[in-house]
Amino acid sequence: MGTAAKGRTQIKKLLVLAQEQALPLRILRDAGGSRTEFGVVVGLSKEWVVLAELREGVLRDGYVAFRTSSIKRVRVFDTFIGFVFIGFVRDNNQWPPHSPFLTADLSDPQPLIRAALDTAGVISLYREDKHPEQLLIGIPVRWSKKHLWLFTINEHGQWEAFLDRFRLRDITRIGFGGMYERAVSATAGPMPEAVPKKDDRGKKVKLPSTLSAPAVSGQSSPSR
Repeated sequence: MGTAAKGRTQIKKLLVLAQEQALPLRILRDAGGSRTEFGVVVGLSKEWVVLAELREGVLRDGYVAFRTSSIKRVRVFDTFIGFVFIGFVRDNNQWPPHSPFLTADLSDPQPLIRAALDTAGVISLYREDKHPEQLLIGIPVRWSKKHLWLFTINEHGQWEAFLDRFRLRDITRIGFGGMYERAVSATAGPMPEAVPKKDDRGKKVKLPSTLSAPAVSGQSSPSR
């Protein structure tokens, strides 16, 4: 098969092939505007694709998941610098990237997000169709069938005084374990024990009786 794909069937075939062979991809998406992702497929379902992200098409930088419905074009990232880098990391036993989602259900954002939290402790959430320029970083502290409530870190690197409510169906992109999430998390410090009991609309939120920040190996807690 070729190194580029456009159209549902061709895109799916190339994503499957790229996952099997750990090929770096350049993916063009339409989500609140045109967006480009670089990475290696480490998780794939009909609804979601998970990439080990390649910052600037070269440097490993955490993971990102997004809805497959947003993908418009896929191309194998076969530039000289891309394959020189991959040759280097393969020779140093750093390739292919591992998948943090070996047992997670990738058909639904809730188990996907829970699996991400087990790996990173802090996640970034995007609602690109409704808020193209906004991302929020933090830790979900309450779930329902259709929503989650995120204890976020604001633009000043501080934990918010309220929770942000997300409709799960509005979430289009999830990031975790990347340089940005780690930097924001380190700036804010561990999630406070006193979690806000109201959301961004001023409504009371009933929190679970037991609540603690996710354990993270080799890294501090939360981010927004």
